[in-house]
Amino acid sequence: MTLTAGARVGFFFAAMFGTFAIQGAYLPLWFADRGLSSVAIGQVLGAASLFRVLCGPAWGQVADRLGQRGAVLFCTALAATGGALLYVPSHGFLAILVVAAGQGVVSSALSPLIDSLALALNREGRMQYGPVRAWGSGAFMTTTAAGGWLLAAAGSWIVPWLLAGGYALVGVAARLLPRPAEPPRSATRREGAWALLRRPAFRATIAASALIQGSHAAYYGFGALYWRSQGYSDSTIGLLIAEGIVAEIFLFVRGRALVDRLGPAGLTACAAGASVLRWTVTGLSPGLPVLAGVQALHAATFALQHLSAMQMLSRTIPPARAGTAQALHAALGMGLPTGILMIVSGWIYARAGGHVFLAMALLSSLAVFTIRPLTRSYRATES
Repeated sequence: MTLTAGARVGFFFAAMFGTFAIQGAYLPLWFADRGLSSVAIGQVLGAASLFRVLCGPAWGQVADRLGQRGAVLFCTALAATGGALLYVPSHGFLAILVVAAGQGVVSSALSPLIDSLALALNREGRMQYGPVRAWGSGAFMTTTAAGGWLLAAAGSWIVPWLLAGGYALVGVAARLLPRPAEPPRSATRREGAWALLRRPAFRATIAASALIQGSHAAYYGFGALYWRSQGYSDSTIGLLIAEGIVAEIFLFVRGRALVDRLGPAGLTACAAGASVLRWTVTGLSPGLPVLAGVQALHAATFALQHLSAMQMLSRTIPPARAGTAQALHAALGMGLPTGILMIVSGWIYARAGGHVFLAMALLSSLAVFTIRPLTRSYRATES
């Protein structure tokens, strides 16, 4: 049986986000069991994030110059598999820090390059981006739940092995990826990463993502702690988080008509408004029914803005620069602002508790200033 292009890309998304779920949810537990303090764990995770931000654009340039996304994805997945195995013999802060930094370097290629490939196939009519991207969200949720059960049964020693297996599966998926009908030509030196920042459409896209996706930093870093302090059980917290992912999947699968009708500027406007509402209500410590209601807004605050950015990059960036643009967007529009705001959110949370979400509401409201540039830039592509 021949797999469709959408099934092959969906398999990659599922393998990648399932692996990211293990890395994000359970690797810190392994760090703690290896004797690292909470401060040291934060430094290790921060270093890995920093290297992802710094190295992601370089991988995009490599892929664009070679015109070989699949080969770059396979090689970096293979390197990440080896890096995960290096955790096994590692003891002490310095050794673990070096391995984590190396993982940050190689894993930074995966998400932006698969997004650029998926958008190329979407333009060719060989798949629909939203439903295929939903494979990743579903795998993230499923792996998070299954991983918790497995660690409870076996212990945290298994985490590096799960991580290595996950990246190996990503490598297998990379070998199955389809190629676009017209592969991007090799980019010239004039088409470097920073030249993209001279494009108003690209700057507006990065700004909108930084403000809206960055406003999730308090949720990712301190949402569970905040809800636990309000007396909610861990099982209830897990259901609240799962609710947001289910809503996200539903929008990816069923929201194509809405996405096409609103366009990038409309999607960003809705995401900004939903973010203001979601974080304001969350910061006011509502009862569980209200909290569950606003958690469903994750479909708008995350997924709508993600789809807005993907539309803008697909329509305003030449195919020869697609990998570089995706990598820069991942670094400057998501990785860097989220990392900085995670630190800021920790400082605010320690002093003001749940009011940190009010600060996130204020931040996301600033995204309204990107709507006009997004509208102007997108209309220019239609003329």
